[in-house]
Amino acid sequence: MLSKETGITDAAITQVNSCNITGVWRNELGSTLRMKADGSEVRGVYQTSVESARGAAGPERKAKILGIVGGGPQPTISFAVMWEKGSCSAWVGQCFILPNGTQVLKTFWLLRSVAYDLAGDWGSTRLGEDVFFSWLEF
Repeated sequence: MLSKETGITDAAITQVNSCNITGVWRNELGSTLRMKADGSEVRGVYQTSVESARGAAGPERKAKILGIVGGGPQPTISFAVMWEKGSCSAWVGQCFILPNGTQVLKTFWLLRSVAYDLAGDWGSTRLGEDVFFSWLEF
């Protein structure tokens, strides 16, 4: 049914009111997250556009992701990757729906690089923030 006030169909309104984690997401740095939710489990591939050191993410700069997603219209999510050279990254955040219907995945990340001894441990963890925008749906 078409709403006279907004010109939007009921199906479109339903879609706008619920985040769909499944799809392709791109962050502010150009990294791409392709993921599919199956119940509370999330799997996919992350392709980074940045590295902590040249070659740290491997030659293709891709890694499989594994994670979990909560329920509800704006679910929380957590996912992690293991990079080819041994470092690992984890993201935790939530999917939000903006007033214009755009879906945004707001996350904090933690990158753990390999420390070769205890003295190098202090500089091996980095923390940051990513904002992913829904790019395509599967």
